[in-house]
Amino acid sequence: MKDLVRTLLLGGALSILAGGAIAKQVEDLHCGQSQCAFDEEFGPSQTKTFNGYCDGYKNYPTNTNMICHAVKGMTCTMVEFFADHWQCQCTNWATKEQHTTIDVYCKWTNE
Repeated sequence: MKDLVRTLLLGGALSILAGGAIAKQVEDLHCGQSQCAFDEEFGPSQTKTFNGYCDGYKNYPTNTNMICHAVKGMTCTMVEFFADHWQCQCTNWATKEQHTTIDVYCKWTNE
């Protein structure tokens, strides 16, 4: 019985550690200029979520966009929340480290 309890405790601890290793990471990408490029690094089988924002201006942004460049072995899914806020989730399905770029475009109205 004692060995069974140890096995269950060890198995539970390993599950928690493994769950933390595959947890999604969220990163905020703030852009206060007309264009911002963010270089991102992904480990093997890693998923990251990026929140892109146009900020730093009082005028309403127009013709804004966020582009997540998926490289071979990577997928990215994008959602636009508002005219100046997006979310992109990328997963590196490859078994090696990969790098990609995320662009945020912010054009502002004149008042």
